[in-house]
Amino acid sequence: MDGRRCRCGNVGCLEAYVGAEAMLERYAEAGGDPLPADQETALAHLVLAASAPGTTAARVVDETVRYLGASLGGLINLLAPERIILGGWAGLLLGDRYLGELREAAARHSLRHLFASTAIELCRLGPDAVALGAATLPLERFLDG
Repeated sequence: MDGRRCRCGNVGCLEAYVGAEAMLERYAEAGGDPLPADQETALAHLVLAASAPGTTAARVVDETVRYLGASLGGLINLLAPERIILGGWAGLLLGDRYLGELREAAARHSLRHLFASTAIELCRLGPDAVALGAATLPLERFLDG
């Protein structure tokens, strides 16, 4: 509630904390070392730098993992999904190194029996899964016609 301003204009949105842009902004606001201008390269550097305990990068990434894990726990409690797939280039980058920690955070914030029946996995279609899925829609319509 009343958290960071999101790019959608609202405050406290999950994206305002765990999105790539938000992570980089939080890192800069915390006084982190300058990162490359390219967002993907910058986030890769941030995640790599987070492997050094006690650093600004480690604090930002750990906080991000906690926020995302708590959100996943809430999602599990609300919807009881069988599977949660983390995707997108930023999600895959973060999940590649921190999937175990994300699962632990989700477990802390969800009901035990619901968490036990939910798998949290990384997308296997790569960072372009949304584009691939969208590309199948016209093909499906063509084949159905």
